[in-house]
Amino acid sequence: MKIGDFIRFVRAIQRIRQVSAILAKHGFYQIITNLGLSKFFIFKKYLKAAYPVDNYQNVPPEVRLRYAIEELGPTFIKLGQIFSEEIADLPLKYIIELRKLQDSTQIDYNKISDIREIFKAETGLNIENVFASFEETPVASASIAQVHKAVLKDGTVVAVKIKKKDVHKIIKKDIGVLYFISNIAGDAAKELLYIDNAEEFLEEFVKNITSELDFLREAGNTEKVRKINQDKDTVEIAKVYWEYSSANVLVEDFVEGVKISDVNELSKRGFDKNNILKIFLNHFLNQIFMVGYFNADPHPGNILVINENKIGIIDFGSVGIITKDLRKKVLRYFIDFFHDDYEDAASIFIDICMGNLTEREEQAFKFELIEFIESVDNKPFKDIYSSEILLKTLKIGHNHKLAIPSELSLLFKAMLPIESVAKMLNPNFSFADSGLEFFDSISADKKAKAKAKDIEAMLIGNLKSYKDFFEVLPKRADKILKKMSEDKFSIDFIHKGLEGLIGEMERSSKRLTGGLLLASVIISSGVLIFIGSEFSHLYISIMGITGWIMGLLYILILLFK
Repeated sequence: MKIGDFIRFVRAIQRIRQVSAILAKHGFYQIITNLGLSKFFIFKKYLKAAYPVDNYQNVPPEVRLRYAIEELGPTFIKLGQIFSEEIADLPLKYIIELRKLQDSTQIDYNKISDIREIFKAETGLNIENVFASFEETPVASASIAQVHKAVLKDGTVVAVKIKKKDVHKIIKKDIGVLYFISNIAGDAAKELLYIDNAEEFLEEFVKNITSELDFLREAGNTEKVRKINQDKDTVEIAKVYWEYSSANVLVEDFVEGVKISDVNELSKRGFDKNNILKIFLNHFLNQIFMVGYFNADPHPGNILVINENKIGIIDFGSVGIITKDLRKKVLRYFIDFFHDDYEDAASIFIDICMGNLTEREEQAFKFELIEFIESVDNKPFKDIYSSEILLKTLKIGHNHKLAIPSELSLLFKAMLPIESVAKMLNPNFSFADSGLEFFDSISADKKAKAKAKDIEAMLIGNLKSYKDFFEVLPKRADKILKKMSEDKFSIDFIHKGLEGLIGEMERSSKRLTGGLLLASVIISSGVLIFIGSEFSHLYISIMGITGWIMGLLYILILLFK
């Protein structure tokens, strides 16, 4: 082992011991044992005795888990945020508690002295020279950064997002530790953390958290969404102030509003929650299916209600991009899916993944998917999440060796927080009903709608009429290709009733040839008559006249026939 590798190994062991100690402190010694981390302690019983569970008898386990995650730092807070969306796997009380990590955490934030130092290093400017006022206490503090409210010299109210000190180093170290733990834990992590593929999950997590560390990327995403926003009257996207922004500092307009998850406050203010829901859904569905560029992390903490007719969206650290061709296929998939046509939806899903499945493999995939959906249908309506089924589709597809496009995976995962927000505003929300409303809102012109429906009906009718043809076409094509590959394929042409047509074509060609000869005789005869009269050559004139007469006689014969 190289010296550098040995040093990293020692540091990883130290961090694992810290993680284990914090988990034990909050009463989760059993997790340490299950993950196989207790082997890094010589005196295991002292670790357990140092933090007896009795100290936490009055604190529910889900709350203790959140406390432990907050103490573990930014990397683990980000993991907690991801697990807060795992509706299918985690108990509801854990989901509710972990969602508190989305808004703000108890983790220490930068003091004003650190902020001055960071801002100066990133922009070359002093805070006093840029802002007329700057609130030292952050209005929000999450895993990676904290947000302060400030006022520019021209009076513009802005949000100043500052990355937390040394967060890069902490996350880099923790990523190494997580890889180390995943190798040790193996199947234990799968069972304990509800992860099917720990390595794949970790790779995606590292990719996402690394991209969120670059505020210039977030600024670019925000600016693009602001420009292509089709709902400017109802959705506000903050303006970025590039002259004060960098990889570690982001300055943009301050969006004042109530968090969309604060349903009680919305009711107190008399806001129409159904109207807010409509604005929220129209915007995100438009961005996904019409624009193809959307916020991939639309959790409640990033959605603010300005008034009942306008919302604001912040934090574009993660965005999704869908090509036009993929949008068409996904839209068709959603239409079939939300109309309970799961078999056709499964076929489209296979097409999206460009799956080369045999007929038996395709039927096995469809059977497993439909079986899962039917089991979910037994839940109470308010507990059914369509996005939960979409995410399960990804897992089933992966188990059947389908190549899931990364943009499709990102979209399905974004649908979960969208649906969660929708159910906060309306517990009886259904994607199927609201999806139909969205399709109706694509065109405001009623005539265009009627025409579109007629075209849709015609297309569906044609597709149904050709259904039988397309069902047998693959099998017949396969037989033909097989015969061709075995040199047993031949094509025989048989002519019936074409003799008369062929004879008529021959006669017509003869007439055409005769007509061309006649025209040449008449033209040449005219030339001879002109030369004979001009130069007084009688015999030349006679030749020309003779040609004219022969031509006229031939014309009479043709007319007679």
